[in-house]
Amino acid sequence: MLLNECFAIQSGANDMYKKAAKQLFPAAAYERAAVHWRKFRGFREQQVWNLKMSVQHGLPDVLVYFGIAPGDDMLCTAVLHELKQRGQKKIWMMSKNPGLFEENADVDRVVPIEDRYRVYVQTFGKKWQPLEYARFDPEKDRSEPPKRHIIAELCWRAGVRGTVKLHPRFHVQAGERAKAAWAAGHVAIQSSGLGGQWPMRNKQWYPERFQQVVAGLKGKFKFVQLGSANDPLLNDVIDLRGKTNLRESAAVIENCRLYLGNPGFLMHLARAVERPSVIVYGGREAPWQSGYSCNLNLYSAVPCAPCWLWNKCDHDRLCMEKITADDVIQAVEQMTSKAPQPLVVDEATV
Repeated sequence: MLLNECFAIQSGANDMYKKAAKQLFPAAAYERAAVHWRKFRGFREQQVWNLKMSVQHGLPDVLVYFGIAPGDDMLCTAVLHELKQRGQKKIWMMSKNPGLFEENADVDRVVPIEDRYRVYVQTFGKKWQPLEYARFDPEKDRSEPPKRHIIAELCWRAGVRGTVKLHPRFHVQAGERAKAAWAAGHVAIQSSGLGGQWPMRNKQWYPERFQQVVAGLKGKFKFVQLGSANDPLLNDVIDLRGKTNLRESAAVIENCRLYLGNPGFLMHLARAVERPSVIVYGGREAPWQSGYSCNLNLYSAVPCAPCWLWNKCDHDRLCMEKITADDVIQAVEQMTSKAPQPLVVDEATV
């Protein structure tokens, strides 16, 4: 408190000095001095903030950051678990989606996406760990295809070595589970992922074909539509588009019989809450690169697949066109014909 009061007093004095300096010095000289002053002030503010943080929260051994999309953070939960299993003591996660990490023992603190946290850990010689699994080339509209599962790639880049579990993690609380119990036995479905943080047309099947699937199975299942408020609305569903937060979506999926959709955040979330999925992959990416063997993955092995293109396609998205509504209906029926059982946990060596 005393520091804050001192700087408040000094701020008023600074305004007075600024006016005097503008009158005394030529404009060019004043601007050069102002640049240096702003840098010094930023440095001073960072150091004061560093001191407060160190007193209030201490220091992490590592600060992990991937991106701003919830799918990125969901994948990182697998990395955090592997780090913790290997003895990493104090792990912080930089995230826009703190709700994904509630009751997760693998992360000690979730901090907002602000660069001062990076500066903070590096100032004290701690590890700043930015992650990515594939570099994106905007001119080609293409990500570099990963040579192993994207969770394995993230683990490798985080310094993990050995056998890793390709298993995102999420902890549904008892109250959340009970509140979503009405969804027991339903099928969770998303008609499109184009409302996500990084829309990719080549990941998307056709909403009209999802509608055909619902029409073909509505006599056997009730469907719960999750996703963005702008996703195409399907008929004969319980419409929860844009009406649930991330944690509520997780609780609904956990209560459902399975999840049906495209590759993306909800696929990873379903795996994290131990629910199988039917995933319409097409050919943009291959299941071995981003999926889970416990799911039924509909993949088109056309000559250009997996291309990892985001939106461009010179083949009229043949990989998606080849997958029919009947294919998906049969996949859902196959998955639900068996009694629920623990999902197989995939592993990889990095």
